Amino acid sequence: MVVSNVIQINELQTALQALLPLAVGCGVQQAASEVEAFEYEEEGSHLANAVLARRNEFIAGRRCARMALAQIGQVSCALPKNADGLPIWPAATMGSITHSRGLCCAVAASADKMMYLGVDLEKTNRLSARAMERVVHPLEVATVGENQALGSLLFSAKEAFYKAQFPVWGAQPNFKDLALQIHGNTQQLSVLKIASNLPVQLRDATHRMEFRYQFVGDYVVTLCWLEL
Repeated sequence: MVVSNVIQINELQTALQALLPLAVGCGVQQAASEVEAFEYEEEGSHLANAVLARRNEFIAGRRCARMALAQIGQVSCALPKNADGLPIWPAATMGSITHSRGLCCAVAASADKMMYLGVDLEKTNRLSARAMERVVHPLEVATVGENQALGSLLFSAKEAFYKAQFPVWGAQPNFKDLALQIHGNTQQLSVLKIASNLPVQLRDATHRMEFRYQFVGDYVVTLCWLEL
């Protein structure tokens, strides 16, 4: 691994640790560039014919998840996927995994401490103008304009929200079902509006969720959670 990748991993690890509440563990890894074996064979049966990059990102993501689980006292175990393609976390735990361009991270917590938990990592220089139109809510336009980094931040925050709520609600909101206010001085986001077509209990919970972010080089990492 080259030195620049080590620095990037360390910076992302530091960013996550600074953003997360104490009850949440995290892990960061760079996906390997060469063929790597699955730590648990039952995790990778669906990737037998996958391209190398996807296979190695999956392996690195699962490794990050086990690192995060270890920080909250869980022993290493297989994390196969369920029917929705999500990791099956150990009993009484929850977590979230993300990856972007070979850089992977994960968070995990005990289910008696967290109700919702999601993480997302995105490059800040890849969002096209058309994608910006799909992502940015009318209430966000004045703040974001054509700023690709801020558009990427909103994209990432809404992805983190999706991941946090899906295991509970299975809702599939689009990007404009949620409008967020960016607070650059505190690296937080707050909810401006959530679509009325989503379940009322989810809408209520969303207004109480914490949204945090940090830019790390040309990446942005976002977190969404609600403590019990």
